[in-house]
Amino acid sequence: MTGIGVSLFKRILTFIFVFCWLISFAQINPARSKGEVFKHRPEKPTENINYSGLIIVKKTMYGLIFEDKQLSSEVKNRVERFFKRRLNGYTDLKTYQLKVYRKHGKWYVDNTEI
Repeated sequence: MTGIGVSLFKRILTFIFVFCWLISFAQINPARSKGEVFKHRPEKPTENINYSGLIIVKKTMYGLIFEDKQLSSEVKNRVERFFKRRLNGYTDLKTYQLKVYRKHGKWYVDNTEI
């Protein structure tokens, strides 16, 4: 009887390890990959991915430093043009989280086209 109990215990333990291993890989796929501004898939069924843009940038005396180093040069140029406009609220030297949305092929931050 003890041989059957040990065998059953080993099978259950193996199943638990395999199940945990599969679950750990299921959560690696993020909604926004490196170098991407917008999510490539919604987290909620009614979420519009065109309103999910996020760019984190630090404004210093010497220029802009992007948190995501893999952003394309097109995105970096858009953000630099946005900061050159010297809009109210974006003149301080600090870290900004720019909420970007896309509408009709154009990008907007605070209703300002970039």
